[in-house]
Amino acid sequence: MDCDIELEIDTGSARGEYTVHVVRAPAGGHASGMFTLDVDGILDRLPQLEATVLASAVAARRTMPVAEMAVREVGQQLFQALFTREVYGTYRASLGAAQHAGQQLRVVLRLAAPELATMPWETLFDPETETYLCQTEPLLRHIPAPDYNQNPLDVSPPLRILGIVASPRDLPKLDVDAEKDHLSRALAGPVAEGRVELVWSRSGTWDDVQSMLLAGPWHVVHFVGHGDYDSRTDEGRIALVGPDGRAAMVRAVRLMALLSVAAPRPRLVVLNSCSSGEMSQSDLFSGTASSLVRSGIGAVAAMQFAISDSAAIAFAHGFYAAIANGRTVDEAARVGRISVMASPDGTLEWVTPALYVRGGSTQLFTLRGTPRAAASEARSTSAPTSSGQAGQAAVQTPAPTPGWQASVPLQAPASSGTGSSGTKDDATAKAAQTNADQAMKRAQLRALYVQASAELRARRFEQAVELFDDLLTLEPGYRDATALRESAQHRLDMSRIYREALAAEEAGDWLAAADGFALVQEDREFPEAARRRQDCERRQRISDLQGELRYHSSLGSWGAVVDVSAELATLDPNAADPDGLASAARAEIEKAKPPEPEPAKQPSPDREPQGSYTAADLHPEPRRATATPAAQRPAATQVPASGTPSAKPPQPALAWTPLAWGGAALALAGLLGTFIVVFFMWFDENYWQDNGGDIVLRILYGLLAPLGYLLLMVAGLPERTLQARLAMTGVVLSAAIFGLAGLNYTVEVTAVVASFILAAFGLWAGILALKDPARRTFAWLLLLPTVLQPIIWIQGKGVFMESWYMSQALPLLLHLMLLCAVGVVFVVMARRLRTVPAAGPEAGPAANAGTSP
Repeated sequence: MDCDIELEIDTGSARGEYTVHVVRAPAGGHASGMFTLDVDGILDRLPQLEATVLASAVAARRTMPVAEMAVREVGQQLFQALFTREVYGTYRASLGAAQHAGQQLRVVLRLAAPELATMPWETLFDPETETYLCQTEPLLRHIPAPDYNQNPLDVSPPLRILGIVASPRDLPKLDVDAEKDHLSRALAGPVAEGRVELVWSRSGTWDDVQSMLLAGPWHVVHFVGHGDYDSRTDEGRIALVGPDGRAAMVRAVRLMALLSVAAPRPRLVVLNSCSSGEMSQSDLFSGTASSLVRSGIGAVAAMQFAISDSAAIAFAHGFYAAIANGRTVDEAARVGRISVMASPDGTLEWVTPALYVRGGSTQLFTLRGTPRAAASEARSTSAPTSSGQAGQAAVQTPAPTPGWQASVPLQAPASSGTGSSGTKDDATAKAAQTNADQAMKRAQLRALYVQASAELRARRFEQAVELFDDLLTLEPGYRDATALRESAQHRLDMSRIYREALAAEEAGDWLAAADGFALVQEDREFPEAARRRQDCERRQRISDLQGELRYHSSLGSWGAVVDVSAELATLDPNAADPDGLASAARAEIEKAKPPEPEPAKQPSPDREPQGSYTAADLHPEPRRATATPAAQRPAATQVPASGTPSAKPPQPALAWTPLAWGGAALALAGLLGTFIVVFFMWFDENYWQDNGGDIVLRILYGLLAPLGYLLLMVAGLPERTLQARLAMTGVVLSAAIFGLAGLNYTVEVTAVVASFILAAFGLWAGILALKDPARRTFAWLLLLPTVLQPIIWIQGKGVFMESWYMSQALPLLLHLMLLCAVGVVFVVMARRLRTVPAAGPEAGPAANAGTSP
């Protein structure tokens, strides 16, 4: 079963629009779709992406998700653009079909749009499964060259690899020995097993490479050196060493011509050079890798970013081991990526290798026979003479020993030196390795610095702080990293405070929001902070005033409510009347105002009110000649018949509600008591008075009647003075003692004394009430039940004794009937008071009493 899902991507009708078509898939069908992709935006992010990938190899990485964020964002953007709805459905169905067949799905990208070849497709990230495609499935870029499928090359092991290291003196110096050692260590296992043979060119010049190619056969060419992209010629180049030791830049087409001298032509080329995988946007074949594939090379693995030594070794180890074991080149690339992922640092450099293939087949070699053991003698390689004579190079492989690490520079040494010369060479090699390590560290620090600065510029302050922390851990005092880290931390703190202030504002916590905005309002990054602070302070003031308004309303302070409402109106007119409290306060104030006096009627000229003086007589006013009737004068200015004005101020009006309830309590006590006494006198055959009647009378006289007197005091009887309140307090207490003591002869002394005390306090209260003519009716109602309380003792030793007689219970019955009648009159008077409009002291005695005596 063919388990390739092949996607053809071409340009659409407008810039930035592209079409994707499923050429073939295990699930069948030919789904297609259109998508838009911000190619320029991704190209602008490539430097940051490269810095992120290279910096991820630093041992001090502590927060892998932060470093991976840029890679994941780009990969997810590419995935969601490429796998439209229909195409994604075919992809998921093809995954299931491949798994059902027990095979692995391979993703093949046919990039017909030149600018798309520059995209880092190796970062494709599926957000649903949260996996990178190239980690779980082989991913390759198919070059749309003239289609033909080369048959796999039959290879009798070992697989021969020609290694080329070119380090021109005018470019950043490469440690040639270290580079050779890295690849040799990566291939130590396959070389020891006889599966791979590695031979290095001597100088990296054109002539040297050509001579080595002629000394083939070579199955793989592995190039380590410098590469770039020439924007003037719009073509990729690699740097060989010129005759003068300087760089000889070789365009991709010339490199292909050089490789064509090998017989057979190498099927696989690995370009381990910075930017060797980079392409032009206008010509798909200008990149070195794609040009080689177009010209006939079966596959090219190129590094699209700079790569660290550890990642290069890991990729080469996994890649070549898979090739030597007969795997396809795309599967070998996936194995190489997995080898890079094994790094304990969690590097992201597995995205750096990019695989380009020609045709539909990725099986480059067919290994026949068993690997032969490495020869016991090293075969030397002799290069052609400078006169141009070419000779076949004899290659010898040293026999493996238990401690051998397959470092295979298989050309014979030029000369043998003394022991001191060997020691000097070792020291030189160590120094070179140290220099190489330091150069790599500098590159990684620089990449980490660039990434951190990019995150700071992009206002991702948390990521920037963590990256600067990593950089300063590796190299304290690196350039201006400390100052930039402090700036990033300050920006992070300010952003956090601003976010918290916004959250507090959203939650209605105006005080916390205002405090937060005040901390950041001087920062130009937050131009809205000052306005938001003022708005929050205004809202907090409104909230405080509304709370104060509710407090005044609960106390009935209507004037204060209106004042607070006026202040609220200056801040927000819509908040000046919360829950209608201000309107209710204004209504209460209007109700409390005295009614407007009716216009005074002109008295007859020949008749004048008797027994009073007019206002003009008492207070002559030149401008007012109209006399005010006596009935309309305030009580304070009323003049009695004697001609002397009264000096006593009028009493406030009685409160009709407690007056009514007090009268009701007295009436109820008298009524119930009357019924009980009548029952005792004529109908009680079981002497209920001995076991229940006494308790009922105690409640009526000791609780209900005193409650009535207490309510009368609250209503304002006999008057609202301290002396009157003391008198009524005495009435309440003595009435309670009298009733609770009981009317039985065993407590006769206490009850008798309490009844006389009640009479005395009642007399006092009545006299105080009689002083106000408007309250004489109330005075008599208060005097009668209290002063006549002792009449119940007229008969013998008490009323409630072992035998009842009508003559003994009559005084008690008469008093209870009087108490009931007085209570009823109080209720009627209170009802009449209710019908009189509320008035102040100016309303006169009639308003206070509600009736004339």
